[in-house]
Amino acid sequence: MSYQKKESKAVDSIKKAIPSSLKADMLRESRGMFSEVYETKAVPNHYVATAIDGVGTKLIIAEAMGVYDTIGIDLVAMSANDLATLGAVSPFMFMDYLACQSKIQEKRISGKIVQGMVKGLKQCNASKILRNSIRINFGKGETASMDELLSSTHAGYGFDIAGCMIGFIEKKRFNKKKAKAGDKIIALASSGPHSNGFTDLRHHLLKGDFEKRMEFKKQYKGRFSLYSKFNNSTIGKELLTPTKIYIETMAKVSKDFDVIGMNNTGYGLKNLNRINQKAEFRINNPLKPQPIFELMQKESKFSDAQMYSTFNMGMGFFIIADKKDADKVLQISKGKIVGEVRKSNKTATVLEKNNKKISFGGY
Repeated sequence: MSYQKKESKAVDSIKKAIPSSLKADMLRESRGMFSEVYETKAVPNHYVATAIDGVGTKLIIAEAMGVYDTIGIDLVAMSANDLATLGAVSPFMFMDYLACQSKIQEKRISGKIVQGMVKGLKQCNASKILRNSIRINFGKGETASMDELLSSTHAGYGFDIAGCMIGFIEKKRFNKKKAKAGDKIIALASSGPHSNGFTDLRHHLLKGDFEKRMEFKKQYKGRFSLYSKFNNSTIGKELLTPTKIYIETMAKVSKDFDVIGMNNTGYGLKNLNRINQKAEFRINNPLKPQPIFELMQKESKFSDAQMYSTFNMGMGFFIIADKKDADKVLQISKGKIVGEVRKSNKTATVLEKNNKKISFGGY
């Protein structure tokens, strides 16, 4: 069973376990989207936006290379970019959870991990752009000793991190825009794989010479080491490139324009189908993927359909804007028009590439 099917089963069981009474204040428009939005009388003029995520198996690359000061940027980015889909959102609070083995604590590596989170949070202050006093805060964190529960490529260095972000968005700025035929799809460049698809990246690119756990070592099929030269750098450094954060860009765009924001995270182009409307999202001029994606496709023999439904392929975030606003949105976002919304009797994303049309249904 694929990890996507396993994840789908897990999410389905979680949804069934949560009574509707515990989602009573959630806005219907945010159901199934990247960030859940809630209304409370305690904050009468704003909605409360929430997001939570981890970094996945990108942590294995950080631990194997002994590089811990950037992975926290990824953690912040995963939640921040989900909030960014709301547009004019002001992040207010970030909280983290670190589960780790003894060496992470003894060697003060936990401090390096948090230093990365701080770097990420410095990219999440939209208050000046939106002219309000809602500034990002680093809230209560938790560190748990987990020697018996975790393992790692190097004994004692296992860890996992999770982070959640809470923000506010003015009710009058909350965007209820619907996608319509003629809208332009603008892509913002990613910095690389971000924090998705790393199980496939590791197993197909790397030979796993750093992995001492035999039950996992046998899964590696690649021919490179983390220190193999690549793209004026190394494979490991390319894979550890921090996730780009789009909070400030989306605040600048949404301050003056009604747009739809979409985080191109796990599941790739299928993310556009989360706009649950009868529409076709046609991508006919995609951004050129970074070299790491080209190498991955060459080594893995993945089809274009597999690549674009697993990775961001150079497009880290999408903005859907009215045709009349597209040029101005481009100027602000520094993005590129990669397609448009078309009429359809179903929800689907279609990629035109190499003289083929590849359809992505569902999510």
